[in-house]
Amino acid sequence: MIRAALISALMLATSAAAATAADYGSSSSAYGNSDFLSELRMGVMSHDVTRREDGTVDLQAEVLFNAFGTLSDDASVWQRFLTPRPHIGASMNTDGKTSYGYAGFSWLFPVYGPVFIEGSFGGMIHDGKLNNVDPNREPLGTRALFRETGSIGVDLERVRVMLTVEHSSNAGLGNWNHGLTNVGARVGYKF
Repeated sequence: MIRAALISALMLATSAAAATAADYGSSSSAYGNSDFLSELRMGVMSHDVTRREDGTVDLQAEVLFNAFGTLSDDASVWQRFLTPRPHIGASMNTDGKTSYGYAGFSWLFPVYGPVFIEGSFGGMIHDGKLNNVDPNREPLGTRALFRETGSIGVDLERVRVMLTVEHSSNAGLGNWNHGLTNVGARVGYKF
């Protein structure tokens, strides 16, 4: 049931982003200037590196919306921190391990030229195990987890390429708190 809901959310997010991109593509004068969407991302992540569920792969899709307020290219670090971009996404494990849907906020900070770093924070709902009942599955403790990411990437016109580390856990709020840590690469298309 949860897997079907995650697949539906992934398909809905991807098709909505494509439809909106087509609508905005003709009226936008430059990428990043749509009224609604900022970016569509796809990625491949190594699932739960060095832990119980390692050795499998996650496929991710994520939609980022425009920042709250106006954010210019030369905005200060403080201005960027105060204007996050909301995001929503899904991560599907290809081997039947933990899959999840997530939402939160992302902050992008230019480093030098096309190089940037990005962080995000939010929450996720997963279909994994809650208790320590399977030696091949992480006991995650609660159905809802916190999710944070760190990325380093490069801007290439309308495309962003990034290496990402993501971690999710319940911050000790459940009886079990093994968490998940995934590492991988993502590509974003900027509207």
